[in-house]
Amino acid sequence: MNETPGERDRGAEGFRLDVLLSALPTPNGAVPLALLDDPDRTPAPGSHGREPTGALVAACLRGGLGLATDAPDLHVPLAPGWSATLDRDGTFTVRSPLDPPGRPFCRAENVRTPPGWAERAAVLGYVMVLAGTIGVAGGRNDFEERLRGAAAEGTLAAGIVPYRPGS
Repeated sequence: MNETPGERDRGAEGFRLDVLLSALPTPNGAVPLALLDDPDRTPAPGSHGREPTGALVAACLRGGLGLATDAPDLHVPLAPGWSATLDRDGTFTVRSPLDPPGRPFCRAENVRTPPGWAERAAVLGYVMVLAGTIGVAGGRNDFEERLRGAAAEGTLAAGIVPYRPGS
């Protein structure tokens, strides 16, 4: 998996996000990934910290993303009403069907983009969004292991989100 560290954003739901754009190699070519990480492990509202699913995953599930439970055989559903854009200035935006006007689910500026990511996303017309507490800014080499662990724990939301290049 090709990693490029991202920037922080405070999403529409109010939690802090680390955003990482990456690519998942497949036999048919790379699939562009957008990883949304809650480094603070913000508890879901009303959970008092007792639920394993945090605020980010709960917000994603409310908006229609699916819950990834088995990373090695990950079947990621389409995410109706969601969209993703990457502007020429490096601003990456994800919108959910529940976003208030003018307040996207995620907007991160100066996101570093792996070579070919935007072009591949434009050709495919989608990106795979994975969201949870996965430690994208940790700089550790066990990224894929952390992703599989989050899926196994039921703390990883996933969806195939339509993509279009921004202006």
